[in-house]
Amino acid sequence: MKEQKPLAGWHGGFFLRDANDTFRLFPKGRLHLDFVSSFGSGVSDVEAADGGNALQPRFFARRARLEFDGEFLKRWSFKLDVDFGGQALGNANGETETAAASAGASPTAETARFAAVQSTSANAALADFWINYSVMPALNFMLGQFNSPFGMEIQTSSNAITFMERNIAMRSFAHPEAKSIGLMAWGDVADKMFFYGIGVVAGDGQNRPGIDASPHFIGRVFARPFAGEKKGLLAKAQIGLSAQHGWREQDYVGYDYAPIRTGNGYTLWSGGYKDSLDRRIHVIPSSAQNAIGGELRLPIKMVELRAEAYYLANNTREAVEGYQLTNTERLGQVKGLGWYVQLSAWPVGDAFVTGDPGYSPRPVKVDLTKEPDKPKSGLEVAALLAGINATYDGASRDGAYDENTPGAEGGPGTDLNVMQVGLAANYWHTRNVRLSVNYNAYLTPGSGSEENLLRVPGNTLKRADAHALHELGARVGLSF
Repeated sequence: MKEQKPLAGWHGGFFLRDANDTFRLFPKGRLHLDFVSSFGSGVSDVEAADGGNALQPRFFARRARLEFDGEFLKRWSFKLDVDFGGQALGNANGETETAAASAGASPTAETARFAAVQSTSANAALADFWINYSVMPALNFMLGQFNSPFGMEIQTSSNAITFMERNIAMRSFAHPEAKSIGLMAWGDVADKMFFYGIGVVAGDGQNRPGIDASPHFIGRVFARPFAGEKKGLLAKAQIGLSAQHGWREQDYVGYDYAPIRTGNGYTLWSGGYKDSLDRRIHVIPSSAQNAIGGELRLPIKMVELRAEAYYLANNTREAVEGYQLTNTERLGQVKGLGWYVQLSAWPVGDAFVTGDPGYSPRPVKVDLTKEPDKPKSGLEVAALLAGINATYDGASRDGAYDENTPGAEGGPGTDLNVMQVGLAANYWHTRNVRLSVNYNAYLTPGSGSEENLLRVPGNTLKRADAHALHELGARVGLSF
């Protein structure tokens, strides 16, 4: 008599299915509970009204996701993740006005009304949502919101990245959107010796539907040239290429250019500034947005080397606050290199508990005819060196410089230079539970002067000798 497969249970993850195996549901979730703290010149002196709360030691839920994966009719699969984490404060600096004056009255300092200071606010946002159709392993079509096919770090789940957050080069420069909304064709060729992912997407980032009619083209390919030797020393060594090209319509796109932020969320550069007339100027992506670069991975026994580097040239425009969709002051460009090198080792327990990086998104596949893999546990230690070596010139393409515009003669410089030095230790009690400790130093040579547009907390206090921000972090992570 043929053995009846269970309709529900645990097989490397929870599953539910119907008796005919037409439909399967995989309830999942993740919870990242973080403690973070910052130190360095000026950190303890930044007042709350200037953002000092974000520099204080704090404990919060970085991510709290309910996730539902599933498959039906063998070829179709889907994913829906909702994130309730982040725990942002409302009106954190106490300056958010709800009304300048009553209707019909002239605004004065006395008539202004403000939102509640540091109020709690409910937070729920879509993380991943997509439907996938599989023609064969070498040809799949995914429609929805997913990790962009751009780079190994971006296509690694936040459950499996080595550091608590992605490094500054990838998260804040090469591809800060991380997720895209659109259509992607992807597949594994020749028994996973070659992978590709090519997408036509909106290109405006997570949970922002297309603002204009211009599509964004993005893609990643990588090869494992020695994968044929299954037990060879370099069997999982890989080399890859990623590129993206998009266009932002000047008449329709009015959101700010992506800021450069640390892992704990401190903004080193937001792009905006006040001009000589004391008007708030916004830097906005406009016209061509291009990036290209490559990746390298060398896992050998218990040691792994990863490296990525990407050059981008993103055109921008500047507009006065309140007139982002109607007026343009000048046309500029952000260009330069984002890169990182990461070395890790597994000195205790099993190696590579989290599996191979760079494979997100993927439909969940469970073979109930086979026993699940034996759970692994191990200690991972890692060192990271990452950097952004770029420039922002506010009027390099057209328009007249204001004396406060980056690139103006005798005005601010154009450099966007930062280096991240990081150390991490993770204990993985199976891939489902992680205990992490991180240290990261963000070095900004020349910040606080005209040389470097980036600013650390000490620079906001007019300390020209402050060129570093240090961050500590710890995480208890649960995923199933």
